[in-house]
Amino acid sequence: MELPNITIPKVGQKPSAKLKFPTPKELISHYESQGMDSQEASMKVIEDLQKALFGVVSSGKGRNDKLLAESSKKIDSISNRLTVLDLKLDSKPGYVETFAIGLASGAALKGIGALVPHILAPLAQILNSVSTATKSSPQ
Repeated sequence: MELPNITIPKVGQKPSAKLKFPTPKELISHYESQGMDSQEASMKVIEDLQKALFGVVSSGKGRNDKLLAESSKKIDSISNRLTVLDLKLDSKPGYVETFAIGLASGAALKGIGALVPHILAPLAQILNSVSTATKSSPQ
């Protein structure tokens, strides 16, 4: 598992800026640049985030109250990222689903097209007989 380059500050030096974690979009583009397709890259990012989540949860560093609160925030952040990635993966139907939707809608339209003449013809006859009955009735 290759992660993006992150520089770790030496002991005694204060970091000038907070460590910025890569966004899911950046991670996906990183894996796509390694030759993976979009689906594989997304699955790899989810796998990496799950491993990071498990590492944070299973580490013994969360015993302090301050560290526990920080770990909880990190877990929430990772969970939100996983949710966003999961929604992106599930939001678009594949070719098979699209074909099935097309077949179902075509069959529905054909069925409606077959039913419409059988419904409209009797309605037209009823309206015609009502109009002739009202015209021929004496006033």
